[in-house]
Amino acid sequence: MNHSLGIMTLVPQVTNEYFLEIANHSFSYPIDLYLLSPQGISPLTETVEGHHFDRVKGKWEKDVFDIPEFIYDRTYYQHDLRSRQARAVVQWMKNQKHIRFLGYGLPNKWHLYEKLSQTSLAPYIPETFLVSDGPQLFNLLSERKDIIIKPVDGAHGFAVYHLSAGSGEIKVRTTKKQGLIEHSFASEELFLNWAEHILKQHTFICQTRLLNQTKEGSPFDMRVLLSKDGNGEWREFQRAVRVGEANGILTNISRGASYLSCSDWKSTHDSDSWDFIEQELISILEHIPIHLEKHFSPLFEIGVDLIIAQDQSLWILDMNSKPGHKVVSSLQPDKLSNLYKAPLEYCAFLSSQSLTSLRRGDF
Repeated sequence: MNHSLGIMTLVPQVTNEYFLEIANHSFSYPIDLYLLSPQGISPLTETVEGHHFDRVKGKWEKDVFDIPEFIYDRTYYQHDLRSRQARAVVQWMKNQKHIRFLGYGLPNKWHLYEKLSQTSLAPYIPETFLVSDGPQLFNLLSERKDIIIKPVDGAHGFAVYHLSAGSGEIKVRTTKKQGLIEHSFASEELFLNWAEHILKQHTFICQTRLLNQTKEGSPFDMRVLLSKDGNGEWREFQRAVRVGEANGILTNISRGASYLSCSDWKSTHDSDSWDFIEQELISILEHIPIHLEKHFSPLFEIGVDLIIAQDQSLWILDMNSKPGHKVVSSLQPDKLSNLYKAPLEYCAFLSSQSLTSLRRGDF
């Protein structure tokens, strides 16, 4: 008897290459694949309007079906009504004992900081503040001179601002679709007017800006993709350095950054500390999944972003339970087959486990 696995996203696209390749690799697994949106789910009848993968035709076909036993959640939420409705449906699904998610997701960046700053990872986590209002933000900037603020629930570099104070003015920089935008405020009052405006739109966290620039002035960090294998064990799947645009803020690939292999990076950046950094990095990556699953919920994959600061110190910048996979296709396309098989293998593993005490995530 085959098991059923639903790939869930807010707007399912039958042309999505990643989803289609998972389907094309599913033939050797006793797993029927479905593509669905939370909006297509009826909690009343527990049925879904979506697509199933027709193994004979080798393509997605429209269908109505029961909610799959297993869910691979790739849903990214916005701030609109549709996303709020989707969140409610997904939370309902997570509370159903007969539905099992490959990964139950992570809370927002502030809740992550609150928990992880009390663990052995604390030395690697930048001091973080929850921004309550404009005057507090102004005080933080006045004390630290150079800060980054970002939404607690942001992703893909959305609404990240670099604030710096000096020479009698405050500079604010952010990245939009059209590129880097910079604005200066000559007085505290003008800055506070701007701050109150953006604070009405999002809840922000604030961190002192970590100096992580190349000699050319481009921001860089390290992206590591962790995932569980067919035995339910964590593994490091891919590692790379991301380099942003010159004088920019972000290292997000969706914002114009590019990947470099770590070996290429090391060859052009001399350091006597590489061996020490590597040992420290391995330890950090071993402990991150342990702490996340201990304090939150079971996960399937994690994208970890780290900074190697100018003094060679390591810092955990961000963690994402729904990471992109361009880090694999960009640098090691020979690993793509294993990437596409990973959700199938972990689903097969879960189907063999009796997880009666499974902790289920919430928002």
